[in-house]
Amino acid sequence: MGSDSIHPAIRLERLTALPDRRAALAALEEIFFASTTRTEFASDAERAAFLDTWTGWFVTQAPDDVWMALAGDDDRRIVGYLTGCKDSAGAVDLARRIPKYDVFADHFAAYPAHFHINVRPGWRDHGLGRRLIDRFVEDCAADRLPGVHLVTAVFARNVDFYQRAGFTNACQRGPLLFLGRCL
Repeated sequence: MGSDSIHPAIRLERLTALPDRRAALAALEEIFFASTTRTEFASDAERAAFLDTWTGWFVTQAPDDVWMALAGDDDRRIVGYLTGCKDSAGAVDLARRIPKYDVFADHFAAYPAHFHINVRPGWRDHGLGRRLIDRFVEDCAADRLPGVHLVTAVFARNVDFYQRAGFTNACQRGPLLFLGRCL
């Protein structure tokens, strides 16, 4: 892919396979806050709670479905990540954490898995996000899941990216857009 020509030696590893989990989670946090649109918090505790809302469940309850993109031979040079859940309907605790999680619950049977993805600035637009998605999709297909989905904002700039990655089954509800990919 394009990322290999610009950024050679990218490899994808499960969070659980990395020897220094603390460093990996610190990199995940750094990338998360470099990617989110929310930049101001009343306190460090509020900032930590925001991170936990969007990544905590995945890291603690589905760490095998957290994929890290590493540059070079240095396990500490993490340049992107994907947090995944293969059973959206069964993730009751996750539904309690993430606002509006169940807005598209009627689609979870056809598309049970979902993910969130972020790539470090400077490493975007080179195919790395697509590689992370394709790896998670391969994993879901190996588990014989019928589909994968994501939820984004209707007018988000990432919609075209996800559609090019095969997420073409769409459903809009308010400002949210569900995109599904059959496996």
